[in-house]
Amino acid sequence: MNKFEKVLLTLFFVEIFVGGGGRLIDFGIVSIRQVLFLLLLLTFVIRIVKEKAIFNKEINTFFRFNPVTVGIYLLIAWFFISMVVGYVNGHPLGAIITDFFRVSFFALYFPLAYYISNDRFSLKRIISLLKYSALAVAIFTITVSLLGKTIFAANFKPFYDFMNWMMNDDLFFRPSNSVFYKSHFFVLVGLILSLNDLLNRHYKKLDVFLVILGSVSVLWSETRGFLLAFMLSILMIIVLDVKVIVDQIKGLSQKIQKLVQSPQFIRKFAICILVMIAVPFMYKYMTLERFEVVTIEEVPNNNKKTTNTQKKEVDDVSVNARMEFIAASKEILLQPANLIIGTGYGTEIAGRITGIEMSFLDILLEQGLIGLAIWGYLFLIIYYNYYVAYKRGQQITTVDISLMAAFMGVLLLTNINPFINNPIGISFFLVLLIVSQKKKDLNTKEEFQ
Repeated sequence: MNKFEKVLLTLFFVEIFVGGGGRLIDFGIVSIRQVLFLLLLLTFVIRIVKEKAIFNKEINTFFRFNPVTVGIYLLIAWFFISMVVGYVNGHPLGAIITDFFRVSFFALYFPLAYYISNDRFSLKRIISLLKYSALAVAIFTITVSLLGKTIFAANFKPFYDFMNWMMNDDLFFRPSNSVFYKSHFFVLVGLILSLNDLLNRHYKKLDVFLVILGSVSVLWSETRGFLLAFMLSILMIIVLDVKVIVDQIKGLSQKIQKLVQSPQFIRKFAICILVMIAVPFMYKYMTLERFEVVTIEEVPNNNKKTTNTQKKEVDDVSVNARMEFIAASKEILLQPANLIIGTGYGTEIAGRITGIEMSFLDILLEQGLIGLAIWGYLFLIIYYNYYVAYKRGQQITTVDISLMAAFMGVLLLTNINPFINNPIGISFFLVLLIVSQKKKDLNTKEEFQ
């Protein structure tokens, strides 16, 4: 691996981690993310040709057939079928191409499967870039939110216009003047990674800052899906820790005694309880902050001597929109052909043509049960790979547990805020597929970091 490839990979991951929707920098119709995507593929192909490694599976990962690679091939093939189905169903060609480009990032599996390794571009380096990037995004979003809530609160419109001009309309301001940015996704992931490091007493100053500022940034984003994803991730960390700590101990009483005697488990269990208690309150607070409270007048029963009463109800437009998507999707999926193979890319759902807010429903509608099954296969194989590695004697590290827990949270999050079927979520997904497969393939004496 040469210096150019290292720089290119560094730029690629940093842009993914901090670049939001990917159009902070663009060159006409092409964004910086698309340029890096094409450049990474081209660089990898040049390496294969230069080293005459077309049939060398160690370098040419296009021919490295394993369960993950087969799943990737099936998924990409089904993307093309979904394009054809969308075209046959008369969907707009532009919308079909847009939907396809959104998931075309899966092609990066092949170069990343080669480059991500201990002796080339390590997982440790990727996580370090992620944490520094997450901290930068946290500081940026906190600063913007503070300015919106204080200095520019009285005259917010010019500040709003300036920030969205500077950020290429990639910021989403809440009614409270807090800001949501798509790279908050990696702030959440970085927060989970750093918090677990902190609780295991294997941390740096970076982790302390990220836990503090990342928590504030996530809370001020007023994204309720983040709360639920964080809660599930913490719960998953507890479950995996229990598995690792007591798996070799026989007898229920001995297992419980071992857990009670583990300071690490007690710390995490206490944090889990606090999170479980706090999330419902914060969820309600975010709902009240984001949505208008409307007054509903009750009509009295004429047969009774009652007076008119009024009650207040939150007009949760976010939930209302999702209910519309579910109702519209149900009507489409009642047809067996649509349920099995999907309606294809470019499908219009409740007036929206660029995808809906619930990734699994979006996948089911456009790619059918067959497409959803392939996605599900790749989701499950991450945990299967780690399980096989563990059974073969591989150590499941703090990082491994954090990544599995964070991904479980992402699978919940993506049904509230769509991430898994766009470049942001796909990139994280690909890293876990590659890392878990490499972990499974290692000898018991080796360790992937």
